[in-house]
Amino acid sequence: MRIYPVLFLLSALFSSCVTLPKSLQSKDEIIPTGPGPEDMVMDTFSAKHRLLISCNARRKGEAHYGEINAYDPETGAVKILKRSREPEGIVFNPHGIDLVLVKDSLILLVVNHEHAIKVNSILRYLVADDELIFLNKITNPLITSPNAVTGFADGTILISNDTKKAGSIWEPLLKWKRAQIIFWNGDFCSVASQKYCYSNGITQRDGKVYLASTRQNKVWQFDFADGKMTNREVIAKVHGADNLRFVGNDLLVACHLRFIDFLKHLKDSTHYSPTTVYRIYPKTRKVQTVYFDNGAQLSAGSTAVSYGGYLYVCGVFDAKIARKKE
Repeated sequence: MRIYPVLFLLSALFSSCVTLPKSLQSKDEIIPTGPGPEDMVMDTFSAKHRLLISCNARRKGEAHYGEINAYDPETGAVKILKRSREPEGIVFNPHGIDLVLVKDSLILLVVNHEHAIKVNSILRYLVADDELIFLNKITNPLITSPNAVTGFADGTILISNDTKKAGSIWEPLLKWKRAQIIFWNGDFCSVASQKYCYSNGITQRDGKVYLASTRQNKVWQFDFADGKMTNREVIAKVHGADNLRFVGNDLLVACHLRFIDFLKHLKDSTHYSPTTVYRIYPKTRKVQTVYFDNGAQLSAGSTAVSYGGYLYVCGVFDAKIARKKE
């Protein structure tokens, strides 16, 4: 999730109060990581399975930190993956990520924000054992404010913009539906779908695309073909939806239910921001709460991943993820 302090303060003032779950208060194992682990994906393609974590320091006054961490679920070890062959001068501020096998190549897609020069892009890396080898940097006027990304086996990409104008406060505050989903075909970008307010997590499987909106409080399912998302259907109404990940044939979505607490947690790490994760059953439209923490252990949760009988949850700001037995 992109962080606009004024936006979250004002949206908190205008948003309705959402009841928090109480019966699922978590008791977690806490795993230290780099600061700001906003997104993560399980790498089951490599010989040794691991969790790849997108880390970027986000609080004012923090020293710059932008890295991809790798967590080994067997040993509990966390390490930084070396990056090589990057163009000189590139600033790595990773946000949403995705991992996709393209022919015989394992590709990591990274949403990257170079704030100082106002450049937003998608970076593509070839994944080796302990190294990320730079392939290319995708920029285009249509990639205005990327938040999340998902890749296909043919190498094409869908990019979720949260706003049409980079840094816009008014679009999400007033719920202007101007954000677009962008398709990259390997050479050019085009609009796959449009008229969203703060579109966020995006993923795909078997000809279907799934999209979350933080401000519209919905998760949609689409048919996808020829670079276009069609036949939009609401499969869940959940408040403050962030990133999406598959669990079997279902979806996990981490949600921010209290924006005012989210904002206070941005300013002060000791102020808790509740974390809630739902499991969405696309076929039945059922929504089940599978994780809740009042923020004492994990605040501002943004992504949930299921693997090996455990649920892993990361948060936007603090240098840690949580692991809980499912």
